[in-house]
Amino acid sequence: MVSDGTVMVTLWRVANPSTATPFDRRANVGLHHLALAVPDETTLMSTYAKVSAHSSVEIEYAPGPVGPGTDVKHFICQMPGGLRLEFIPRA
Repeated sequence: MVSDGTVMVTLWRVANPSTATPFDRRANVGLHHLALAVPDETTLMSTYAKVSAHSSVEIEYAPGPVGPGTDVKHFICQMPGGLRLEFIPRA
């Protein structure tokens, strides 16, 4: 469970990850990813350092531009159990 004092997010791991059906956004109904806002780029980078140090987290996109022609950076990781999280500074 993670909370900022206002919102709480609870992540559950499946009983047996090796037999779980992986999510496919084009074939399954479900959550593609959850985006969480951080206050600024400095916090984005410190969050990345903490998250990427966890041995069970897979980094899909290291901090970089959201898209061509933008200075806004984000990163996406996959948590144990398969949930994808995006961290992005508030606009």
